[in-house]
Amino acid sequence: MTDEPDAHSTSAEMAVAATPEQVWEAITTASGSAAWSFRADVEPRQGGAVQIHRGPFGPDASATVTEWDPPNRFAYVERAEPPEPVIATEFLIQARERGSCVVRVVNTFHADGEGWDHIAEEAGAGWRMSLLLLRSYVSHFPGMSATRLDLTEPVRAPASARAEIGSLVKSSLGLGGLSDGAPFHTPANAPQAQGIIEHIGPYFVLLRTKWPTTGLFAVSSFPMDAVTVSINVAGRLYGADADTIAAREQPEWHEWLARLVAEIEH
Repeated sequence: MTDEPDAHSTSAEMAVAATPEQVWEAITTASGSAAWSFRADVEPRQGGAVQIHRGPFGPDASATVTEWDPPNRFAYVERAEPPEPVIATEFLIQARERGSCVVRVVNTFHADGEGWDHIAEEAGAGWRMSLLLLRSYVSHFPGMSATRLDLTEPVRAPASARAEIGSLVKSSLGLGGLSDGAPFHTPANAPQAQGIIEHIGPYFVLLRTKWPTTGLFAVSSFPMDAVTVSINVAGRLYGADADTIAAREQPEWHEWLARLVAEIEH
């Protein structure tokens, strides 16, 4: 007999055109993590404290480093009292030829009760999207700090509608019929941007902008809480003028997002 809660695990993996050392810096430093994901303040040792800043997409979290093996393995655990889960996250970085590597994330929810396998599956989908951002960041903007432009808006729709909503998002941004690697230019009734499509899927697009500044914009129709679909914009702007441009462009993205959600719910 054991009182340990059940483990519900998922994993995601991606080949990255960067060295393990570059990926390690992007994952474990505050400026590196904030440049493609949530900012993580990490005390760099086993047993060290971790603070993960997830707003506006979710609550901030405290964790403890459980593995610290630069630049190969980094793991932390977010502890909670039942019925909340204990969440363990592990990054495994394996060097490959020509200065590249493979990054694998294993995410495990320790919890009893129903529904946790589904939540773990949704977390895995979220990590696969995040690794696409990491890949683009270390490929095109390695070591650069970023200014965030983050927005989220819930949609009154079931999680099963994410692909349908994703099609509306792509159409609104002028991406319909385009594929990975294609140039894009948003239409007049959307936030103005142009660049290259890094990835386009049923409910997630990743845009690498060249104008109005260099950056990455991840736009998804995804249940960030594993229950309620929301349209999420995670923008990372790079360069000396990033702060100014983010302050100018955020209201445009907010207006577009609010208008799109209103049209979907109408």
